[in-house]
Amino acid sequence: MFQNILHQLWNQRRQNGWILLELIAVTFFLWTVIDPVCVLTGNRLIAPEFESEGRYVLELEAYDFNDVRYRKEVTDTAQRDNLLHIAGLIRRCPEVTDLTFVTPYSFPNCRSWSGYTIATDTLDNAQTRKLSVQYYEFYVRDGGNLFRTYGMRDAVTGRDLEIPADCLDGDKVFVSATLARRFYGTTDVRGKKFFMSGKPFEVAGVFGEFKHRDYEQPFPLVVFLNSRFEPEPYIHWRWFIVFRLKDGVDARAFEKRFREEVVPQLQIGNFCYPELVSFNRQIRNELENSGTLNKLRVQYALAGFALLCIFLGMTGTFWVRCDARRGEIGLMRSLGATKRDVRKRFLVEAWLLVTVAFLIGLVAVAQYVVTSGSLEGDDTFYWQNRPLAHFLVVSGVVYVLLAAVSLVSTLIPVSRIAREEPADALRDE
Repeated sequence: MFQNILHQLWNQRRQNGWILLELIAVTFFLWTVIDPVCVLTGNRLIAPEFESEGRYVLELEAYDFNDVRYRKEVTDTAQRDNLLHIAGLIRRCPEVTDLTFVTPYSFPNCRSWSGYTIATDTLDNAQTRKLSVQYYEFYVRDGGNLFRTYGMRDAVTGRDLEIPADCLDGDKVFVSATLARRFYGTTDVRGKKFFMSGKPFEVAGVFGEFKHRDYEQPFPLVVFLNSRFEPEPYIHWRWFIVFRLKDGVDARAFEKRFREEVVPQLQIGNFCYPELVSFNRQIRNELENSGTLNKLRVQYALAGFALLCIFLGMTGTFWVRCDARRGEIGLMRSLGATKRDVRKRFLVEAWLLVTVAFLIGLVAVAQYVVTSGSLEGDDTFYWQNRPLAHFLVVSGVVYVLLAAVSLVSTLIPVSRIAREEPADALRDE
């Protein structure tokens, strides 16, 4: 049957040529539409290396100096003590299991971002390797542990990250697996050193591929530990309180109780109403504020609209093609072919046309992506940044969608005609 179909397609090459040209154009258009959808979706599917359930950020607001409620007699030291008092109130909540002080740029999907450049040595020459990194800071006090609070794991063992006592002197840090891979070429880098602003730091541990933004790929991250909590001006802007709930705690019930019973106790000194934000809400807010969510919606809507237009156009094309071959279908049925045989033959023809057109269209797509450089990326650990893998993944998705639309567009008209009696189909012919 397959050989007969090939002869049939060749004998009707003039009619099939127009369909082939249409499918080639559709391949190119659909590839450019699906590509950003695949990349954005792929980025979001990368595990973030932190747990969002049951994690909260307490953003403590303070009265402005010009506010009539501002108390001038509250010194920076007193304000620091008030902050520690607030932390103690939260720590004593029966639902809370871990609490950590962090800087405003040191929790995922926050509004801030802070970074440095690290180097292999203090020299500035061609042999010196450099890497731009992001950094987090947290304060180690009363068992404060950013890794445990966020649910981060050791990249090598998969276990909880423990903080050795010798990490508190300021020259030892923890780094992400992304940083280790891109800077050292391996994740087994404990004990290795790098320089930042001319100061050496030793790697005390490596955690997984950490995503600061939900819609981005993991970026190299360094985590610093602070053992001192000195009073500074505007200290309430320097430290946020991050905590997590015990397993099994009802988050909604906790939030309700926290706002009704705990929040009034937190408004002391120059601290006013604190905002409690969950990690999940932080993710949603950042998606909205960055415009990524709208971009995803637009891309998905555009892809859906494109598929609908392609489906309607191809349905019309294949409908006309099948209708023009009513006599052939009637003859096949009169010679003993079943409805299933007729459908199978036409579906195979449509699949061959789609496959040939897709392969030809890929040549134009390949030329487009090579000249535009749209497949290049910084971290080849992910398929989105490897040109060949990127091209093959998106092409595979496009082929599946195109084949599915083409087969459905063929199945509808050929099934209708195949249900007719052979004599009716031949009489109409």
